[in-house]
Amino acid sequence: MEERALIIGESTVKRYLSPEDVIDCVEKTWRWYGEGKVVMPDKITTDMAAMGIPGWFNSMPAYIGPMDVAGIKVVGGYDGNKALGLPYIKANLLVTDSRTGILRALVSGDYINDLRTGAQPAIMARLLAASTDVVTIIGTGLQGYTSLLCMSKVLNIKEVRLSDISEAAMDRYIARFPEDVPFRFVKCRSNEEACRGSDVIITVTNANANLVEEPWVKEGGLVMTMGSFRETSFDVVRKADKIAVDQVGQSLHRGNLKELAAMGEITADSFDILIPDVLAGKMPARTNQKDRIYAQIIGTGMLDVACAGLLLEKITASGDELPRFDMTK
Repeated sequence: MEERALIIGESTVKRYLSPEDVIDCVEKTWRWYGEGKVVMPDKITTDMAAMGIPGWFNSMPAYIGPMDVAGIKVVGGYDGNKALGLPYIKANLLVTDSRTGILRALVSGDYINDLRTGAQPAIMARLLAASTDVVTIIGTGLQGYTSLLCMSKVLNIKEVRLSDISEAAMDRYIARFPEDVPFRFVKCRSNEEACRGSDVIITVTNANANLVEEPWVKEGGLVMTMGSFRETSFDVVRKADKIAVDQVGQSLHRGNLKELAAMGEITADSFDILIPDVLAGKMPARTNQKDRIYAQIIGTGMLDVACAGLLLEKITASGDELPRFDMTK
């Protein structure tokens, strides 16, 4: 049997996958997970700091049943990348034949990682927000950009409030969007100014700090955290009417909920809304317009593996010939 693998770089991924493709793929994959059609162990983190390497990486395997796609995402954060002109987060994907284990493709995973990261709050806000007129984004890096890019595809937004420790970063963020976007940008002087009265608050940072305080969250507000560490005060979670997550197991030992879980205040029974189960029709999303909802988006490897599978489908359908490597040599 022939063993020839595609090697797919960033420009090729961008040519075949649009934001709309990725949003649709993420939503379908969440639904399939809720329907029990996806196999996905919890991610494993390899932290190299103890060996003097300032970086870490996660290993995130998955099998997507409806697509018959098996693979693993390897993604990490590397402190020295900025000095090299590289992004802090680097991702790669490996896709194998589910029946034989033969390598089908090695895929540069940065674009997929960024877009599927952005697709998550877009879908969750559509399901959970009472209103999306005013959206606050704390952290105006690349993934903050893809979050708003994807949200703009599926939500009606009138005002986007930005907060970042760097005003230059906010300016660069705004410059990424065309001048005729259907919402106005507001650069805020503080997180409090950005949050008070906002319908949707999103944190997309590397911080480990109380970026959002509970009194700043209005009735009916939605707060979504996407960082790897604490991004809100404990009371934002404690006093929320509902807590939503994208995956139970990983939400207990990562991200904004990690410390509360370690203190025993948050358990698997604390989660009122599971997004995959909502999409699978097993439970409702928002049921009361006045509820304040806190949502943690931890990110799961199945989404990237599914997007890689979609990429291979689109390449095959195009008939384009891309470079392949003979794995027998």
